[in-house]
Amino acid sequence: MKKAKAKANVKAKVTYAPFEVADYLDSEEAIAEYLSLAARDENSGVLLKALGDVAKARGMAEVAKASGLGRESLYKTLAPGAKPRFETIATIMRALNVGFSVESRVRVRAKNARRVKAA
Repeated sequence: MKKAKAKANVKAKVTYAPFEVADYLDSEEAIAEYLSLAARDENSGVLLKALGDVAKARGMAEVAKASGLGRESLYKTLAPGAKPRFETIATIMRALNVGFSVESRVRVRAKNARRVKAA
């Protein structure tokens, strides 16, 4: 009787598959939103990781070819701790068919906004 009770108390070990964000970047809208949120983070490594995830979703070899970088160079550029030049990031973003957008972090009320004179 004790053996049967002991077996009943044994819990099955649950295993989980690793989460791969690239599996969910399956539309232009999802990619744009993911990169936009990553770009808002103060840690520049977050944007590099996000670009790597998008490149993985699109296919590293394809992105490397479109950017003119070697595959190994692309991996090194997007590796944690890398410090790529702005031109390299811009090239990778063009290869991914995404671009930069700038927005103010300060809300401006319409009547207090200064007008910029056309040159």
